[in-house]
Amino acid sequence: MRIRSPEFFWRLSRNLHSRGMRHIAWAVKIGNYLLHRALLPCEASVGNNLTLEHYALGIVIHPNVTIGDDCRIYHHVTIAGETALNSPNGVVIGNRVTLGVNSVIMPRSNTKLTIGDDAIIGAGAVVTRDVPPGAVMIGVPARVQRYRSDLDEHVSPSPIAC
Repeated sequence: MRIRSPEFFWRLSRNLHSRGMRHIAWAVKIGNYLLHRALLPCEASVGNNLTLEHYALGIVIHPNVTIGDDCRIYHHVTIAGETALNSPNGVVIGNRVTLGVNSVIMPRSNTKLTIGDDAIIGAGAVVTRDVPPGAVMIGVPARVQRYRSDLDEHVSPSPIAC
């Protein structure tokens, strides 16, 4: 028997939640947690072609998060926030963003944190401030290491190559 991907269950819980079937959405979310050990909220907004690497093991995402298209999130990533559920504050992740293993995205209380398109957050980086488009961020706290030079090629490189 093939176990479905965590992306499948997350999409299902978000669809159920948007249709007003909140209790079923929460049940699917809990099932996804039991299968994959990932807290993927049905309230989050997620674009197309999201890839959760390594079966989303240990990923924790706050409900007030917006993720763009073609993003890749590796295992043990935390996207947190100290904000109310329907607040305009939270985390906005652009298109084609890669979040490396064990990275943490943590905005200050009741503030909005934006990660620009085509950014790469390195393994173990802790992001507490906005990230410019195309930036490669590393360290604790995360700082711009460099800017991506491959953006004209429209190829998403492996974060290991950075």
